[in-house]
Amino acid sequence: METKMSERLSEGIQGANFPSKPVLFGVLNITSDSFSDGGKYLQEDSALEKAKSLIEEGADVIDIGAQSSNTKANPVSEEIEWERMKGIISELKKENVRISIDTFRPYVIRKALETGVDYINNIRGFVDPESLELLKDQVGTPTKYISMFSQDHSVKASEVSDLRPETVVSKALEFFRERTRTFESLGLADRLILDPGMGFFLSPDYKVSFAVLASISEILSEFPNLMVSVTKKSFLGNALGGLPVEEREVPTAISETYLWMKGVPMIRTHSPKSFLTAMKTWELAHGIYSPQRGLQERSDYSP
Repeated sequence: METKMSERLSEGIQGANFPSKPVLFGVLNITSDSFSDGGKYLQEDSALEKAKSLIEEGADVIDIGAQSSNTKANPVSEEIEWERMKGIISELKKENVRISIDTFRPYVIRKALETGVDYINNIRGFVDPESLELLKDQVGTPTKYISMFSQDHSVKASEVSDLRPETVVSKALEFFRERTRTFESLGLADRLILDPGMGFFLSPDYKVSFAVLASISEILSEFPNLMVSVTKKSFLGNALGGLPVEEREVPTAISETYLWMKGVPMIRTHSPKSFLTAMKTWELAHGIYSPQRGLQERSDYSP
């Protein structure tokens, strides 16, 4: 594969007071109706090209989803969901690419675990007994599990929510504590990653998602193993006068840079290149260069 952009952006100050580069999950939607890129990568060749492009941009993990969580999306069968992704998994594993599978269905979780994927990213948070039953046999295996908080733990985002800006953080923390206890009982607590959910997963009210961003340090202080995905989400568009999806790249990169500066260790994104460019620019603009010491090399941009 070609040299990653993260390697081309390797200049920086060693020892500067900035967090390390987060682990970047590059989004690959093999769906017909995802809100940002539905229908673009249904063919295996185009999906593989997109995966390679994400890696070249600096993605450390490819997060593959084959069932859209779009509020208006039509569900596909679990067999179709797995059929869409299994060939991509096989090809990426040949290249030793780290793989995350974005699914909530036990059938697909089981199939993915059998292939030895690195992450299972579950928007329902592993709250259903059937999914938890599958995990009982995973002690001693390396797979990690991403459990997302949402307003009702349903299978897709929702246009109705009881969450409010003043309650969302306490509700998320309560959910994270409960998930931690459950994974401790399974012997898998060290492989649990938590995701606060954003956009319509929380509420159509954009202020709810911004309340989470404003409290991200509080969340990290108790749950440092955190992944956050703000990429092109509805709350960014709604807060900025109704920006369409294709115009949300700048607010996405700014929000992701904020998350990096707060110390979030994992970020899920459609555009690793945009984030890494914003991160590098932030460092340059905050005095990592001086005439006395010049611009020194920093080593943590590469995965």
